[in-house]
Amino acid sequence: MAANEKRDALPVECAFVVHLRPGALPEEGRRMVGRVEHFASGRREDFGSLPELLAFLGRVLKSRREDLERGEAASGEGR
Repeated sequence: MAANEKRDALPVECAFVVHLRPGALPEEGRRMVGRVEHFASGRREDFGSLPELLAFLGRVLKSRREDLERGEAASGEGR
């Protein structure tokens, strides 16, 4: 795979930074406590569990998809 194809497959708009608190035990599925930040928008949120972390990821990605769809509809693209 070419370098450009790799970059396209992993867009920065889908990048997140996850910072776990000391004592987090992700390998055991317990004590998932920390902060997550969406790289492109800077949106961030503290989380206290894996479901909270996944909920944040889902909200941010859903919002991005909706923004893209609105942009395509406004410009007449995607028809």
